[in-house]
Parts: sequence; C-alpha cells; structure tokens
Amino acid sequence: MHELSAYSLRQYVPAILIGTFSTGLLFLFLTPHDLRQITLFIYYLVISGAAIGFSGVAIFKHRGMRRFIHVLISAGNVCFTLYLLMHNLSTNDNTQSLLFLQNFFYLIMALIVITQSIEFRTLKLRTFDLFALFSFLLIGGLHIWFFSTQDVSLVSQLSGFEEQMLLISLYMMLAFLYLNRVVSAGQQFRILLLVGILGFTIASTADTLFVFSEITHEVIHLLQISSILTISISYWVDDVSEDVLAYDSIVDYVLYSVVVMMFLLASDRLLGTSVMDSMIANAVLLLLIRQFVVSKQNALISHRLHSVNTDLEVAVSTKAHELEIREQQYRSLFAYHSEPIFLFDLHGEVLSVNEAGSSILGLTTETLLGSNILDIIESKDRAPYTIILQELTNGRPRTIDVRVMTDEGETRVWQLVNVPMIIEGEVEGIYAIAKDITQMIEQQEQILYQAKFDSLTGLHNRYALQEQIERLIEEGRTFTLMFSDLDGFKEINDQFGHHMGDELLQHIGKRLRTALLPNEYAGRLGGDEFIVVAEHGDDEMLTERLRRLVYRPPYYMAGTLVEVHASIGIVRFPEHGKKLKHLLSNADLAMYRAKDKGRDETVMFEPELREDKEERKVLMEGLETALEKGEISLFLQPQVDASTKAIIGAEALMRWQHNGAFIPPSQFIPIAEETGHIQDLGRWMIHETFQLIHVFEQGDIHLPKLSVNLSVRQLFDEHLIDYLKTLFERFPIEPSRLNFELTETVAAHHSDRVLNRILELKALGIKLSIDDFGTGYSSLAYLVRYPIDELKIPREFTMQLEENREYQMVTTTIVAMARQLGMALVAEGVETEYQETFLRKIGCDSMQGYRYAKPMPLDEFVIYYMKHTTP
Repeated sequence: MHELSAYSLRQYVPAILIGTFSTGLLFLFLTPHDLRQITLFIYYLVISGAAIGFSGVAIFKHRGMRRFIHVLISAGNVCFTLYLLMHNLSTNDNTQSLLFLQNFFYLIMALIVITQSIEFRTLKLRTFDLFALFSFLLIGGLHIWFFSTQDVSLVSQLSGFEEQMLLISLYMMLAFLYLNRVVSAGQQFRILLLVGILGFTIASTADTLFVFSEITHEVIHLLQISSILTISISYWVDDVSEDVLAYDSIVDYVLYSVVVMMFLLASDRLLGTSVMDSMIANAVLLLLIRQFVVSKQNALISHRLHSVNTDLEVAVSTKAHELEIREQQYRSLFAYHSEPIFLFDLHGEVLSVNEAGSSILGLTTETLLGSNILDIIESKDRAPYTIILQELTNGRPRTIDVRVMTDEGETRVWQLVNVPMIIEGEVEGIYAIAKDITQMIEQQEQILYQAKFDSLTGLHNRYALQEQIERLIEEGRTFTLMFSDLDGFKEINDQFGHHMGDELLQHIGKRLRTALLPNEYAGRLGGDEFIVVAEHGDDEMLTERLRRLVYRPPYYMAGTLVEVHASIGIVRFPEHGKKLKHLLSNADLAMYRAKDKGRDETVMFEPELREDKEERKVLMEGLETALEKGEISLFLQPQVDASTKAIIGAEALMRWQHNGAFIPPSQFIPIAEETGHIQDLGRWMIHETFQLIHVFEQGDIHLPKLSVNLSVRQLFDEHLIDYLKTLFERFPIEPSRLNFELTETVAAHHSDRVLNRILELKALGIKLSIDDFGTGYSSLAYLVRYPIDELKIPREFTMQLEENREYQMVTTTIVAMARQLGMALVAEGVETEYQETFLRKIGCDSMQGYRYAKPMPLDEFVIYYMKHTTP
C-alpha cells in the first residue's frame, strides 16, 4: 500500500477523475455515431468491472468496520453495473430501483465514516449543525427557484427523493471538508470517498432533474463511472495501522439507513407543489440524521468513559502494587543489607537496626532499640559526631569516621554515612549506614609505612632518607653522611641463596637501629647499601662504633656462623657537596675506593676520587668487549719443589692488556665480579685450562698439575657440571691434573649446597685447593667435612716470616695440621732464601713465587719448563 502526502494526493485524485473522464470523452468523439452507444457501453462495463475488482480486493485486505465499508462500496458498484446492463440490454424500466439500492449502500457507508470520524477527535457537534443549516438553506433556495420558474416540464421531472439525496450529499460534503482539515489520521482515505460520493451524487441528481441531449447524457454517465472508480480505489491509501474507524454495531447503521431511505420514499414530493412541505421534510431528515449521530456519539463517549475508568482502576491497582513492591524492597534492603544500618531520632536514640548492625556489635536488636548511638562510639569521637547530628537538620547527608567498641571489647573503625529522613519537608530522623573500614585504615597505615620505611630491614627507605637529607640541607645544618656496602654479600647470596642474604640484611638493620644515637639515623638505599646520617662531625667515633657493633661481630644464621664486613665512604655537608645528588655520588666514590684498598676499609671523600671514577668507568666499559677483542690472555706461574727445583705444577692466571697497558687483576677482577663479567671470564679460563692440559698431554710437557681459580659465581652456577662434562668430552684429559682453587670464604660455611657441589666436582676426578688459607674465616670444621686435596699458604703469611714470629707460629701450625689431614701444601709469595728455608724446614716443600719464576705467557712458560726438566 502506498502512502501519499497531502501534496501528492492533490495531484493523484484529480488524475483519476480526469484520466477516466478524458478517456471516455475520447471514445465518445472518436467513435462513429452508429457504434458510439455500444463502444461507450463496453467502456462503462470495463470501468465498473475494474471498480468491482478494486473494492473486492479491499474486502479481503481489511477487517472489522473497514471491511464492512468496502463491502458497501462493492455492493453499490454491482448495483450500478446491473443498472448499465439492464438499461442497455433490456426494455424494463425498473432500473431506478438499482440506483436506489446503490444510493442506499453509499448512504450507509457515508454515515459510518462521518459518525466515526466525529468520535475519533470528539469534535463539537455544533459545527456539523451549522453545516446542516447551510445545506438546508441552499436546498431551500434551489427549491424556491424551481417553483418560481413555473416550468411545468422541468418541475414534472423532480421529486423529493432526489432533492433530499442532494441535501444529504451537501451535508456530508461540508462535514468531510471540515474533518479533513482537523483530523490527520485517515485523511487520504476520506478525501477519495468525498470526491467519489459527491461526484456520483451530483451526476445522478443532475441526470434525474434535467433532460439532456445524447452527448450531454453520456458525459453525465462518464462522471458517474469516474466517481465510482475513485470510490473503489480508496483502499490504496487506506492505512490499516491507523484504526480511525472504530468497530461498532453494523446492524445499527443498516437499520438507520433503512429508516432514512423509507423516510425519503414516504416524503416524495414534487419540488413545485409546496415549498413548506418540502422544507419540513428536509428539516425532519436533517434532525433524523443528527439524532442518530448524537446517539452514536453518546454511546461511543460512554464507551470511552468506561474504558478510561477501567484504565484508571488498572493504573491505581498497578501503582498500589508498585508501592507495595517498593516497600518490600526497602524492607529487604534495610533488613538484609550486608552493612549495618541504624535508624535513630535527632537525639541519637535508636529506633531500628538491621541484623548486620546488631551482629557486628555482638548485641541483640532488643538491647540496641531505645539505646543511644553515642553509647557505642568511643568517647573521643562522640563530640564530633554530636556536631554532625546537629548539622543534619539542614537536610544534607554527612559522612564521618568514628571508632566503635564491640561487645567483646574490640575497637573497630566505622565510616558512617548519615542520611536525613525527611517527612513533609521536616527532618524527623537519621539513617546511618555503617561501613567497617578498619582493614582499609590498617592497609593505609601499612602503605604509609612502606612509603617511608624499608620492608625488609625496618630502616628508612631511599625516599625517606632523601627527604630527611634535603630537609637538613634546606636548614643549612652540617652533617656527616656515611655510605656503606657489604663486602662479599654477592658471594653469600650465591652460596646460601637469597633467603639467607635477606635474613642477614634484617639482622644488620636491627643492629644499626640499636647502635645509633638520637641525632643519628640510618636507611637502606637498596641491595646491601646502607646510609647513616649523623648531625655531628665525629665520623671516626661513628665509624668505630658501627664496625664494633654492626659489621665485625659474626652473625649466626641457620646453624652457620657468618662474618660480614663493610666498605665505608664518608662525606660531610657542605664541605663535600651542597646538593643531595653530589653528596651521594661522592660518598659512592669514597666507598668504592675503600673496596679497592682491600675492603673492610673506610675512606673520606677527596676530589681526586673523581679521576678514579672515570678510570673505573673506562675499565667497566672495556671489560664488556675484552674477550671479543682478544685482550684477555692466559699466564702461568710455576709451582716447584723447593729441594729439587723441579716443576710440580703451575697456576693459571688471567691478565688483561687494555690499550697497550696491563691492568692489574686487583683492579679489574673486583669490577668483573660487580658487573657479572666474572662469569664469562671464568668460563674462558676453564676452557683455556682444559685445552692447555690436553695440548701438554699430547706433547712432551708432562705437567703434573694445573691450578685455576674458581669464583663463587662459577661454583654455584647450575650449569657448571654440565659444562665441565662437555669439556671432558671435547678435551679427554686426565682429571687429576686439573686443580680448582676455592676461596676460604666459600669453603668455611657449613652449607649443604657447598658440600653437594664439592662432591660433584670430586666425582669428576678434579682436585680441590683452599686458596689463601687462614685469611678468612676462623672455623676449621670444613677441613674435616670437605674432601680437600691441598692448602695454599697465603702470601700475607709468607712475607711476614722473617720479621714476625707470630706468623711463623701460625704457618707452622697450618703445615702440621695439613700433614695430619693428609693434605698437600703450596706456599705462595716465596721471594727470599729465608722464606724458602723456613718453609722447607717446617715441612712445606712445594712453593710458588718470584724466587722461582713470575707469571709468564705460555711460550715463555714452555721454554722455562723445558729448561728446568732437561736431564
């Protein structure tokens, strides 16, 4: 179905009439006179048949009252078609009865549309009374004009039936015009009906009242057939979705139409006989129509009132049900809310409380009712909450945090959201929704603590230290800053694991807190770095106290005695820097100089240390590419029999030639350990040692033993054993020729991890030595526990033998103990004849030092070896 706008409809409706009418005129004038009657008859039948087809389709398309309207249209169209057939094919003169039925059907249809349209918008009936009066006066004037002509031939053609049909048509025409102006729904449908009904009525009335010639008579019939087609195609624009015409009793309209038609027939009068009789008949007809319209309108209005009342009752019932549901929802929200909810008056007297409120306090509801909310609030929070209660009278919610006491004596922190209960504009009570924020407060305090204190040691963290130092700098107060770093902390982590390292840091934190004076405070920067700030200048007293109480006493952890030392760098404000970053940087330089001096040292910052920092930076950058550039080389230092001078072994040493100069191991080895490059350097040394022993075994050099240092990181490398097995497969050497030297720091700890790794190395057939024995830890239990093959007397002892009797006694004890345990001995740093003679005399006949040979490259060592082993 097409929807036509008002503009397109004004073009569309005339096109139907003009098109149909023009086509008929064309047939009328072009057809020969002899064939004109039959041609127009066929044309009429085609158009009327099309009209019946359109209206018939509409019957099946619509329902209810609209279907009945299209049934009436179809019935009228059938009557007209029969009229045409009987008028042209039969001599019977009773064809006027068919036109009477057609008018009867159209009348019923018109009454349905107009009465239903009036009700649709409840339009005032007074407007249609004016239309009726106008139609009445117009027909009366026409009647008087006919009477005044005294044309007997014209008057003889007229009857009251045609006059009153024309009256009804005029009345409906004016009604339709008004309805189409004020009612938008169904407007297009009514316009087509208006045009069709008026066109047909006017043509039929004119054909009855006047005597026309043949062509004029045919033109009148063309207008009738065009009007019928217009009425029939009205369903095209009949919007089914808009129920403009409400369904009503069809019988009422049929009976009413029968009454009207009977009245028309009973009051049939000639126009020229009596003006008064005709006017009375017309007035009665209009009153009859009005009475029916009024009765239908009243019935429909009554139905509407009934519908409105029914809808109102349903709405009230629905509203009451909704209010009941809301009340139940409120009760559920109040009673079963997970958080405590209290209702009390403006003085704090509890009027109601939910289950959560009574259970969290450990009190029954009966106990709480009638009590005062202030009774459960701690005394120090009562005054602020009393002020809140007074301020709530202004009608605005307020929130406050208070501490409450439970029945078990536990203090909880509640966040009370106080909402005034307003009735008729007055605050009659207060709802207090309590949220337990005790855990949140504790978490906030914990977060605040973590923001200022180190979670591991309990000391100030980096940010808190910076704030305190910045405060001292802003106030211009002199102070001393001590930067300390633990010596060998990485080895402890590697050997025992990070959990042991964390435990050690915790112990150090405890000792630091007890060792400080009121004008001193300490913090942890991170890792094993600590800072102590003293608001005085006695740094020597502070250093001595920290070493005595914190760094030198041993720590006993997990059944192991652990000794720890620290390298300390000191700066003073403002002497060594006026900004925090400069002070920290200078203290860091002083601390690293302390490490370079041998560790467990204290260094005061000096400007010359900045040059050392640049040098250290150059070394750190150079180590990254030293192996790739081939700057690392292998040197060998022979180990000889002091009596025979025969070579019994050698120690493989690492040398670094950077930019044409040799860098001492004492400088680059600590840096390599700090940066982690010691792992790659150590693997390179082990690989070179395996390869060298393999080459010696393939040649004429029968070196009994080749020693190489094994760092802590290498010892605890999880891939070490697999790596060694791979080298044994690649270089099938005699394992006993390979000797790993371990630091006493590693061996002295009674760690299952150390024992397991030593047993794994021994399972491969590798020999093990303890390097620099006696310079580290005092515990000697590991000598019995671990399968050690050799002890090396350190250079520090050997160099003191001529001048210090105590070193002679210690060295003699070490040699005797090693002999008793079945261990081999090698004395390092032998340079003089006295040292050689003394060591040989006490039982140490394997020696190493400058008295025999300095560390030398491989080619020099081979020459030296061949020279001292030639028969």
